[in-house]
Amino acid sequence: MKTVKEQLTKLRLLVSTKSVSRASSTLAVYKTDDDPATVFEKLDLLGKISSMTGKVSDVILHCPGDFRTKEDAAKVAESLKKNKLNPFTVMADLHIPRKRGVLNHRLMYGTLTSPYPEIRVASINQVLSAMELMREIKCRQLGLWIPDGIDSPGEKNSVDMLFGILKGLRQIGMKIRKSESMLLGFKPFNPSYCATAVPDWGTASWLCRETDQSCQVILDTASMLPGESLESVTVSLLHQKMLGRLTISDNKLGMGAMPAGSLDAGALFRLFLNLRMAEDAGIRNLEDTSIELRVDSRVGSTQENVLIAIENAEYALARAALVDLGELKAAQSKPDVTTANRILRDAFVTDVRPVVASWRKDNKLPEDPISEL
Repeated sequence: MKTVKEQLTKLRLLVSTKSVSRASSTLAVYKTDDDPATVFEKLDLLGKISSMTGKVSDVILHCPGDFRTKEDAAKVAESLKKNKLNPFTVMADLHIPRKRGVLNHRLMYGTLTSPYPEIRVASINQVLSAMELMREIKCRQLGLWIPDGIDSPGEKNSVDMLFGILKGLRQIGMKIRKSESMLLGFKPFNPSYCATAVPDWGTASWLCRETDQSCQVILDTASMLPGESLESVTVSLLHQKMLGRLTISDNKLGMGAMPAGSLDAGALFRLFLNLRMAEDAGIRNLEDTSIELRVDSRVGSTQENVLIAIENAEYALARAALVDLGELKAAQSKPDVTTANRILRDAFVTDVRPVVASWRKDNKLPEDPISEL
């Protein structure tokens, strides 16, 4: 039990302000009167969740969604301090059209790879502006997802498209300070119909290395291709020292983001098991691995869904912590597949709720946060 509790203490969970926003379908957004409407209401809610769970005190903010000016940043910094939250990452959202300026509807043709030179320049300037605002709230990590691609074969030259991304990222990377870091997100099928500019995890890693020595990849479990192994990609990025963050959720066909473990608790268990094995092998300590809980709440309570995501992650880690890695490795080396699988099965079917509740009690937290709402 002590080992499980130690693992739970080391678990570092983050959450984005978007995860307490109401998600949309292709038809409508079903907002309720209880949904937080402003970034300050979102931070108040995240502060409450953090105090109830002992987790998610590190938050991810979005620019320009959460703040656009220095005055906005000062107010956000004050709200973060009030709620005892740490601004962990600022995401520079390039895909959002502006009412004024050149970043308008023409963003449909891309950002760093746009055929319009003024769009390419404005996109880089938008990232640099987000970087300055990031510093205003005492945040040291910039996040970026490049929403570029093609919707038809003749729309763009794929060679020039990758050159454009590389050139733009190098310009951005030159502005990263030594005390700062950068993350690059990757989605292999969104939003383009035909092809994305960054087609795979290997390309994403290469672009990170070309951008800045601090730049690493955001591995989003919602962006795994059919048949792709989450465990293999995770371990590969860990070996390369390119895993900057894990963003975990459950979804169907790339749509939505239910709390991780809602659809496939086994996948979440195996993910944490591989993180433990990577730690055991001396590759990366668990407490050094940032794990973002991505939740898009179309139905139900936004705060309850975040609490469920935290709970599912804690249960999955607790089950993974029950696995005797030495015993598992001994069975695998024989190889004794039946015994190895039984070790995993026995850990997975164990009811870990009492030990998680005990860990919460030890840390003076509500044993059942959802019932406290």
